[in-house]
Amino acid sequence: MHILLIATYFAPDEGAAAIRLTRLAKKLHDRGHQVTVLTALPSYPQGRIHEGYRGKWIVTEDREGVRVIQTWLWATPSPKISRKLLSQMSFMFTAALRGFTLPRPDVILIEAQPVFTNLAGVFLSKIKRVPYVLNVSDLWPDHLLSVGALTESHPVYRLARKVVDATYRGARAIITLTPYLEKVIQGYIGPTDKTRTIYNGVDLGRFLPDADGTAFRQQYDLGAKKVVAYIGTLGTAYDFGTMLDAAHHLVNRPDILFMLVGTGSQHQLVRDRLARGDLPNVRWIEWIGYQEIDRVWAAVDMTFWALHNHELHRGALASKTYEAFASGVPVTVALEGVVADILSESGGGFAVPFGDSAGLAQAITQLVDDAALYQQCSQSARAYAEQHFDTNKAAEAYEQILLKACSDSA
Repeated sequence: MHILLIATYFAPDEGAAAIRLTRLAKKLHDRGHQVTVLTALPSYPQGRIHEGYRGKWIVTEDREGVRVIQTWLWATPSPKISRKLLSQMSFMFTAALRGFTLPRPDVILIEAQPVFTNLAGVFLSKIKRVPYVLNVSDLWPDHLLSVGALTESHPVYRLARKVVDATYRGARAIITLTPYLEKVIQGYIGPTDKTRTIYNGVDLGRFLPDADGTAFRQQYDLGAKKVVAYIGTLGTAYDFGTMLDAAHHLVNRPDILFMLVGTGSQHQLVRDRLARGDLPNVRWIEWIGYQEIDRVWAAVDMTFWALHNHELHRGALASKTYEAFASGVPVTVALEGVVADILSESGGGFAVPFGDSAGLAQAITQLVDDAALYQQCSQSARAYAEQHFDTNKAAEAYEQILLKACSDSA
């Protein structure tokens, strides 16, 4: 089977989407399939084309048997939604133009976010007369509602809603990363048997609960403190106000250190909050490459995050969940929905309501002060990852859906 994967983000980009899709492409290739990737020149998360790719329109590379075709986009470091949309639209046009000249695949797998990538993929599927499968990790244009950029009555949203729903209806299959996303999509297009949830996997051999984090602790002078970490992009969905308030609740606990690892659109917000000088218990490491991220997980004691209270965020399942569970790192969060349900089902940590900084601080304290409870959560998290978050099982599930899409079109 020849699979054309169309996605905005792919290695050497960093971030959850690039990591997830790069791993999937390699797994599908390892299972004997021809995989071609049509993606943008790498620019994430800095918002600038990576050195070595600048000044080029198209770069084609062979990555361990996977053909990766990267086309130009207008990259921008600006957090403004208008500029990000222009950047995404630029890739839509260059991907459609380059994809037009590609050999006809058997099936197209489209990462449906951003919406313009979705449209480029659907266009190519029509031109090539092959079926497409949508991979939905986030909801567009719903995301624009969650950040306040549009309202449901806005004509732009209403038009985008109709267009996106048409792509859902035209897909041979729709893969979602959480049951919540599957439910919402069925609410838009009606009951259907072509949707299926496949949890994102994690490399269980790389992220281990007994890994030695001593070198990382020494490198960043973490000492013997209990390290509570946020690891990932500083995206707009995350409520850093609640997270840093939780740290402030524990400012008089010298045995607890909060650590932020990442950068993103809320970079300035976090910088301004830390500039007040009342959070000496917070350390910020602005970015560590994904090739080093298992060292970070090995060095931390638990992880925490909070999301803004929006219906869309109830269905979010951050990739850090998989890595934390595989690493046996208990999770503490201030949110409701899919992650809270998984924590309750697995016993891998605790969830408190949206915005509850005091409750988040209390959950962290409980795990720090109760060694037996901490060990129980750690073991439960790893056991749940082994059962539900295996990358090989995820790749096999994708393979079966893609093969069925091909056979149904024959």
